[in-house]
Formats: sequence, C-alpha cells, structure tokens
Amino acid sequence: MDKNCEGGYSVSQQTTIGSDFSFKGVALHSGEEVKLTIKPAPPDAGIYFVRMDLPQSPIIPASWEYAQEAIRCTTLYNNGVRVRTPEHLLAALSGLGVDNARIELWGEEVPMADGSAKTWVELIQKAGSATLDSQRKVRSLTRPVWIDEGERLLVALPASQFTISYTFTHPHPAIGDQFAQYKILPQIFAKELAPSRTLAFLQEVEALRSQGLGLGGNMEVAVVLGEEGFVGELRFADEVVRHKILDLVGDLSLAGPLRAHIVGLRSGHALNARLVRAIVANSVMKG
Repeated sequence: MDKNCEGGYSVSQQTTIGSDFSFKGVALHSGEEVKLTIKPAPPDAGIYFVRMDLPQSPIIPASWEYAQEAIRCTTLYNNGVRVRTPEHLLAALSGLGVDNARIELWGEEVPMADGSAKTWVELIQKAGSATLDSQRKVRSLTRPVWIDEGERLLVALPASQFTISYTFTHPHPAIGDQFAQYKILPQIFAKELAPSRTLAFLQEVEALRSQGLGLGGNMEVAVVLGEEGFVGELRFADEVVRHKILDLVGDLSLAGPLRAHIVGLRSGHALNARLVRAIVANSVMKG
C-alpha cells in the first residue's frame, strides 16, 4: 500500500486497488452463500456497491447519506435496495487507505469471511494499490461533537491524525474493563485490529436465530462468551475492545477519510451512525 501516509491516509493522492479480486463465502445473518468481486475505480468514485443479483444492477454508495441505523450490523440503503454487514470490509479498505473501489455483490449481505477484517486485508494487500491522478480530500472537524445514550458515549475531537480510544466494560469477569487506543495507520490496522472478531453471547445465539439473524455464524467467527467464560481461543487478550475499534473504523469510513480523535464507551452500530452524521455536520473537507 501507499507508504506516504499521515494519520492513516496518503498525504496527497487518491488510491484504488491494483487489480480485481473475488471472494465467495457465507453471509452472517441469512446463512446463504454470497459472492463479491472488488474492482479498481476512478478518482472521486468513492467506495460503492453494485447489486449484481438484481435487475439494472443498482448502485449503493458506501456513504453516510445511505446509512440506516441498525443494532446488529451496518446497513446501507438506496431506493429500496439494501447492503448489510459491510462494516468489516469497509474497515479494511479504510484502514489500508483505499479511497475508490467498485464492489460487485451477488446478494444482500457481504460475506462474513472469518468474522473479522483479516481476510479482506489479506486480499486487498495481495491485489496491491494504485495511486490516482487526483488529490485526496480529508474531513477535519471544526469543533468537538458527541453522541450519548445512557451509558453509551462517542466523542469526536479535532486532531491531526485519525486515532480511536475505546473503553468496553462488562460485568462478566472474563471481559471486565478493556481499554485500547490506536492510531489508524495501515500497518497498525492490519496487525493489531483486523484479526479481531465480534463478541457474541452464547445465551443470545438461539434468540437471534429465531429472528432470522446469525444463521451463518459459528464458534470460529466470533468471540463467544458463555456463563463460565469464553468458548474457544482468543486471538488477543483484549479482542473485544479491538473489534469495537475495528467496527468504528468501518462505520466512520462512511464520512470519508477522517482526521479526528474518537473516544468511545460501549457504543454500537446505531450510535456510530449517529456520530457519523454529527461529524459530517460539523466538519470540512480539505485537500
């Protein structure tokens, strides 16, 4: 990837991926097999999805204007057409500094891969990157903004680099209090954040499936917490909080390249979506 980076993004030029790649895998919620192909895109195209399984192949941009608040996943919506669970793929593209890409999708959900962004990072790195002849614009805050909902809180502060500080708390002693802070730079994202998986509670699995959710999940694609502790091996001792940061990187990418310090406490996708809108309303895009 582009080594000339500041705050996770190339100082000047936009990028896209160097070559096409495809992936086929199971969707988390529907349990169906889904295929996608990612292709290079021209300057200022942004990241956008194309629903190849539908007539006229409708386009859904990965942008804040098309985000719907959802509890269990990020959802993009345009003229009656949805794309669900794109957050890990979007996090990988954003974390590696990719500005433009066409994502052709045969289905409503992005495949879950291994439950983290690791698979996407490896595929993007293998495809390589291409620098485009157009200047990148990065979003900078004009003032601090915050969103709170009970014990959940997100704050965005003006900063020169994209940094996320996050605290996750849970009464179960296997989790307890976890704190992590990372600058969102390609090398850091790929090594420290991308492999982390989402938290799932064993007691909630059947309830989710009765609602038609989580049908494609298994014990390998999540950090599963039972009454006695974690079921299976962790990739990091603090994998839970690392994945919360990963999700934030994906959700915040809907605002475009960002320079800000994000401080979070026990937030989820719905609160992330509200913060994105607050950031957009209180920021400017600069070259």
